[in-house]
Amino acid sequence: MAASLDDMALSDEERGKLKALGVSTPFALLSMRRASTEAFDAHIGSARADTIAAQAETLLTDEERDRLSRPAPRLGSLGARLPRKPK
Repeated sequence: MAASLDDMALSDEERGKLKALGVSTPFALLSMRRASTEAFDAHIGSARADTIAAQAETLLTDEERDRLSRPAPRLGSLGARLPRKPK
């Protein structure tokens, strides 16, 4: 089972900010951050962004870690690499 934000030590404010962005998993968090690090860190708070990202890294599966290590496909200027939701 994939990890969720509930598995992370986040403040209620941090959790709310991430959920408002549509982030529900550590993979989604890291994908979004890698797509636009500066904007993500400014939104979450630069003092905590590295710590939160490091914590998210520990919750990734091997497959997710592999997917994040690949170069991002050029789908658009701000697109994060997220898996498609099942129909």
